[in-house]
Amino acid sequence: MIEEKDFILREVQRLTELLKNLIRKVNDFEAENEQHSLEDINTALKSEFNLSIPEISEIGTDDFLILIQNMNEDHLDKIITLVFNLIKKNRQYNGNLHLNESELIKKNILMITLLDQKSKTFSMERMQIKKTLQQWA
Repeated sequence: MIEEKDFILREVQRLTELLKNLIRKVNDFEAENEQHSLEDINTALKSEFNLSIPEISEIGTDDFLILIQNMNEDHLDKIITLVFNLIKKNRQYNGNLHLNESELIKKNILMITLLDQKSKTFSMERMQIKKTLQQWA
């Protein structure tokens, strides 16, 4: 039983580190390499969370809620940051990342709202992200 809990904890930590690395990858985008980096991000998200950035924007709201409602809070928080940073980069590159920005904004606000309902921890950073996204919507 203890080994099982340790394994679960290690897996949560591993996935959290993966998401942190993906966030760093977005922050380190270079203009000539962003599509390759975006493909790497989508591959990692798909293999670990069965989700990619295009799928986040394409999936229906109800199906998306079902998909994320049981997600670990730390992972959801990191995905919120990842998507927000991608939206910022897309705006910085004048849409050159070819993201469905309006749908990603809606889904990110939805993730923030869900996480605020689930979490016992208030996050000023999340509130600032939500406010910025609402201004961009």
